[in-house]
Amino acid sequence: MKIESFKWEGVKAYGTFENEAGAVETKGKIVMSQDTGGCGIDTCHCSDGHWLTIVKPRTEDGIVEGLKVKFENKSEMEEFFKSCELVGVS
Repeated sequence: MKIESFKWEGVKAYGTFENEAGAVETKGKIVMSQDTGGCGIDTCHCSDGHWLTIVKPRTEDGIVEGLKVKFENKSEMEEFFKSCELVGVS
């Protein structure tokens, strides 16, 4: 399992950026990969594998932060949900 934090600055109220293309969630959200991995759209590789993403709500200063947990495989993700923890995080 690998845990990465992220932080976007300059996010407008509706999720677009002040100085670049793209958009992000602004209300806070927890999203996980589909049962078969990835986002679930055939032939899409935007987010392969098994993962869990936690996005905190946008601050008044235009900052959106969160965590992405990437699991080695489906078994590791299932073990995480069953035991509520994993030891030996890389």
